[in-house]
Amino acid sequence: MLEKSIKQHNPVKIKYMKDIKFYFNKAANTYESYASIQKQVALELTKNIQFGIYPKVVEIGSGSGIIMTILSDKINFQKFIHVDISFEFLKKMKNNTDSSHYLINARAEEIPLKNQIADLLISSSALHWLSNPKSNFSELLRILKKGGKFYFSIFTSQTLKEIEQVSKITGFGSVYELKEADFYLSIFKDIDIPIKYKILKYKQKYSSVRELFLSHKLTGTNFTEKKKFSGKQSFQNFCRLYNKLFGNSDGIYATYEVLFIEGQI
Repeated sequence: MLEKSIKQHNPVKIKYMKDIKFYFNKAANTYESYASIQKQVALELTKNIQFGIYPKVVEIGSGSGIIMTILSDKINFQKFIHVDISFEFLKKMKNNTDSSHYLINARAEEIPLKNQIADLLISSSALHWLSNPKSNFSELLRILKKGGKFYFSIFTSQTLKEIEQVSKITGFGSVYELKEADFYLSIFKDIDIPIKYKILKYKQKYSSVRELFLSHKLTGTNFTEKKKFSGKQSFQNFCRLYNKLFGNSDGIYATYEVLFIEGQI
C-alpha cells in the first residue's frame, strides 16, 4: 500500500540524476528555512488554481510540502499523490500527512502511475531538472484525465546570470545550464496542447555572496554538471567582483526567471 508509506521506484539510471538526488537528500532538514524564492514561485503558481474539488491530485517534486500547505484551504481531494526524487523529503512529509496522501520516491521521467488518473497535476520549481524535456512532458501529461488541469513553474536560462557572468571572468564556480522559456513553449506547441503562460523575473536580495551560495546549498539546488574546485583566493576574487557588479550597501542580488504554464487536457 502507498497509504502512509513511501513507494520506491528504481528506474533506469539517468546521467547525473544520482547526484541531484544526493544534493536534495542532504538538504531535507534545511530546505524549508531557506527556500525563499521557491515559496514566492509556489504562491504565484497557485494563484490561478480555482477553488474546488479535485478527486486525485499529483504533485511532481513535492519537496517539503510548500504547494500542499498553500492549497490546504483552497482545494478538496480524495487522494494527493506526492512524487519526489528525494527519499529524505518524503520521510519528513510522511510525518505531516494523513491517509489521503500517497508518497512515491521516483524521478519525474518515470513516474509509476497509470494513464489518466489525475484531475490536477502540479509541479513548482522542479521541471528544469528534466533530463529530456522534449519527451518527458508527454510522459507527465499522460497522467491527466480528459479535462484535467496542469500548472507548472520552471526556472529558465536567465536565472542566476550574475553568477554565470562572474564565474566566467574569475574562473570560480559554475551554474546548471537551464533552457530558455521559448524552448518549453515550443514543446507544448509541438504536442498541440493549448496553454496560458507568463514569464516573471525575481530579484532576490542577499546579505553577501556567502549567503547566496549557502541558500542554494541548503535547498539542494547547488548541483551543476561541471563542479569546479578552486582555492580561497579564487573565491575572494569572485566575491569582490560580484559585490562590485551586483551589490550595494544593502548587500547583493541575484535574478531568477520563471516560466509559468497552465493548461487543460
